[in-house]
Amino acid sequence: MEMRYGEWDARRTIYLDGRRPAADQPPTLLGHSVGRYEGDTLVIETSAVRAGITAWDAESSDQTRAVERYSRSADGERLLLSVTMEDPWSLAEPVVVKKVWSRAPDQQIFPYEDCERPTEFTRGTGQP
Repeated sequence: MEMRYGEWDARRTIYLDGRRPAADQPPTLLGHSVGRYEGDTLVIETSAVRAGITAWDAESSDQTRAVERYSRSADGERLLLSVTMEDPWSLAEPVVVKKVWSRAPDQQIFPYEDCERPTEFTRGTGQP
């Protein structure tokens, strides 16, 4: 499965073929993701994420792991996401982030204009 992030025109591959996370996978900007279904919930495990700066402006290591859980609300009108992030180097305990999207079948998605794409960061500087 491929996820496309419109803000940065980034594409992420999630393998749904039963493979396990690779222990020797070299780190990349978006990591290595494998997924499976637990009932109606899509569970994605991501590892081998390159060290860098997190969304909350903190440093992370290449030991970062994330487990995402995508499900629909009981009425089918919302997509629910819960992400548990772990990084023994930078986090004292796991961080859980939640997000909800509302169903909007009559809306059209347009590309972002004049957005900066993420760049690689040099550890400790916050600079590309």
